Amino acid sequence: MASIVERGVTSGARAPTIGMAAYYALGVLALANVLNYLDRQIVSILAQSIKADLKLDDADLGFLLGTAFAVFYSVVGIAMGRISDGLPRKKVMALGLALWSSMTALGGAAASFATLGIARIGVGVGEAVANPCSHSLLADIFPPQRRAIAMSILLSGIFAGGALALFLGGYFLEHWDTMCTGMPIAGACDLAAWKAAMFTVALPGLPLAFMILAIREPVRSTEAQGSKLGFVLGEFATAIPPFTMVTVWRLAGLRGLGWNALIAALLAAAAAILIHLTGDAAQWGAFGLGAYAVVTWGQIQSYRDKPLYRLTFGDRTFLLATISTALVACVGGAVHVWSAPYAMRTFSIPAHELGLSLGVASIAGGVLGVLLGGWATDRWKRSDLRAPIGITAISLLGGVPCILTMLLVKDFTVFIGAAFTLGIFSALWGGATAAMVQDLVLPRMRGSAAASNSLVAIVISSGTGPYWAGKVSALTGSLTAGLLSIMILVPIALYFLWRVSRRLPHETAEARLAIARNAGEPDHA
Repeated sequence: MASIVERGVTSGARAPTIGMAAYYALGVLALANVLNYLDRQIVSILAQSIKADLKLDDADLGFLLGTAFAVFYSVVGIAMGRISDGLPRKKVMALGLALWSSMTALGGAAASFATLGIARIGVGVGEAVANPCSHSLLADIFPPQRRAIAMSILLSGIFAGGALALFLGGYFLEHWDTMCTGMPIAGACDLAAWKAAMFTVALPGLPLAFMILAIREPVRSTEAQGSKLGFVLGEFATAIPPFTMVTVWRLAGLRGLGWNALIAALLAAAAAILIHLTGDAAQWGAFGLGAYAVVTWGQIQSYRDKPLYRLTFGDRTFLLATISTALVACVGGAVHVWSAPYAMRTFSIPAHELGLSLGVASIAGGVLGVLLGGWATDRWKRSDLRAPIGITAISLLGGVPCILTMLLVKDFTVFIGAAFTLGIFSALWGGATAAMVQDLVLPRMRGSAAASNSLVAIVISSGTGPYWAGKVSALTGSLTAGLLSIMILVPIALYFLWRVSRRLPHETAEARLAIARNAGEPDHA
């Protein structure tokens, strides 16, 4: 039975030996995650310079810092979940890494809000491969008893990448005027510091992509047969409008198409109302597109892979866990994205010193927190299946006083101390919930499950959190007010975590397998 869902809670079993190939895979994928978040977060500390250079307001910045990336990350990532379950994951991961690095470099050439927005969309498209491929690979390579700590090490790349983004971005802002004089490139000093930073962080992507190709990937029986191109195009047709409507019609006929059209109409109406109220067409148009794509993907799975649907979008436990994850990420993510611009406006600190201080605080707190969270979850889960939810609640509640301290103090040292402590608390839950999601599905569904959970969470958190704070800031003239306003989500997130905690003890391996088989999963799966 352990081979079916592989719950990592068996007692008294000795963990299997883990070879060097597994550690190589973990190390290379963690490095890719560093680049993932370096390229994703570099715009945070560069935001003030981008704002001045391109003449933007905080609502525009919120779109660039969150929505532009997140929505298209989610749209493509919907397809990437099943693609990673049907193709060699290391090849898909390497291709995605090369793409997002190229689009980061393209962002360095942007001369307007529109062109930078397109580049950030491209980064999101490329990075959509990262979670489903890396999570699925590590879940196959590492045994259940070591899965949460492996996921936590992978996720430590988030904090290392975020810290490097702050440090390198701040260093370029402060020193590019002198750095460029020694460059053997004509006209280097005519390039804005923020553009030079984006070009630079894109450089390591291609060599690391080749290193990923050297991973020893476990053999699977679930990879797609026949035309690989046809398989990929078919999966994208389940995610990218308007091809999604063709896919729904092919699978479910006019009735399914009617439901899909109703979903599209309701989301379009909601987006139109929000655009009218806020004046931000790009924000709500993109968010509506992302929401439609995610909901439609769930509808398509209900027709073509009922066992997958019943264990993910059609399962209350999975949905409640996804919503709670999204709300927790929305609170912490908005503060993280805006912390550098906030500090630059509040404290008279040179950009490189600010970047170094915030970077060290982020990586030290984040890595400590994610490793501590993974270790604690693995131990706690031996006696209580609710451990991932308990760790997440501790993470959320512990972060609240840290956020309040950061936003209300006027001393930079205290601000950095609070940022370090927030880094610890914010990182506790990542490995725990990633492992929990893998526990809730069958092995053949791991990439799809990781994509479903993380992408829905990203649409909600990154698609609304940074914009929300930026919009309130633009309306009130206070970024402090914008960030404080998002704290209203804390009690709502706690409510959903409580709902999940009541259900999780009943989600045994046998119960999840029974759900899948009742939906049509073969007995030999």
